[in-house]
Amino acid sequence: MEDKKQKAYTLLVISDASSKVRKLIISHNILRSIFVAIIIIIASGVILFSNLVLMRDKLDEKVAEIERLESRMQYKEVEMANLEKKTREIETKTKILEDYLKDVEELDRMVRDITGKGGYVEEVAVYTDDLSADVVLEEDPNEIYYYINDQEQELDDIDALLDELLEVAPDLSEVLSQDKQNMEDHIYLMEHTPDMWPTWGTITGVFNERRYGYYHKGLDIANSTGTPISSTAAGVVIYVGWHGGYGRKIVVYHGFGYSTVYAHLSKMYAAVGDEVEKGEVIGTMGSTGRSTGSHLHYEVLVDGIPNNPQNFLP
Repeated sequence: MEDKKQKAYTLLVISDASSKVRKLIISHNILRSIFVAIIIIIASGVILFSNLVLMRDKLDEKVAEIERLESRMQYKEVEMANLEKKTREIETKTKILEDYLKDVEELDRMVRDITGKGGYVEEVAVYTDDLSADVVLEEDPNEIYYYINDQEQELDDIDALLDELLEVAPDLSEVLSQDKQNMEDHIYLMEHTPDMWPTWGTITGVFNERRYGYYHKGLDIANSTGTPISSTAAGVVIYVGWHGGYGRKIVVYHGFGYSTVYAHLSKMYAAVGDEVEKGEVIGTMGSTGRSTGSHLHYEVLVDGIPNNPQNFLP
């Protein structure tokens, strides 16, 4: 069988009028191959372009996500800075209030020392919880939430409370300072008030008792020679020596118009100018001077006038 005649295409190429006409014969198979190649190249180009577009979209999404994360990190840094600032402010205000409370505690201890009642068992504290805060942002990649979290709200509440306390604290501190001063003055007065027994024994003579044509100016307490004699209040010794019928005698000035006299002593342990504490032993009982036996003659003078010592004794 005869082969079919192969189809071909003739392409005439004319460069100019004087040139020969050139013929380019292209077979059908070659032309078809060229067409297929062009289609493949175009298809490949379309696919490559589509992939590039998709990659660019994904890249844009990643860039947008990174920008969102950066914004969230920046917000977190700002929020953390605000929380740290609030924390420092609260700590400063707390320190101020604790200084005020120290005055309260000191006054409280003074009251307890005097009365033996009341007072706090533990130290007073304004706020002892941890003031640090950890911010947790919403885990939503498409949205940033600007909000005040619970910890920040708690700090705001504490800060507001401290502001309220600081508004009244100065006035309260002034009142407490005055109370403290009054209490200290009261304690000082109590320490310098002759309101304790100078010794122990048997009362053998009372105040204003008529004796040998004169009125007894003090209180006589009898006991054995050498019994300790104590100052009934804090003060300064203004007399030490022998005084006629009083025998060995000590006089202590306590301030506030109070003076006390201790007479008929066997021994004297104090000297003029000594500062003595309440309850401090200043001598021993004896029978010196005009005396019928070992005893203490004790006087309390207020502005130089003898008063009944028993009015001061518990």
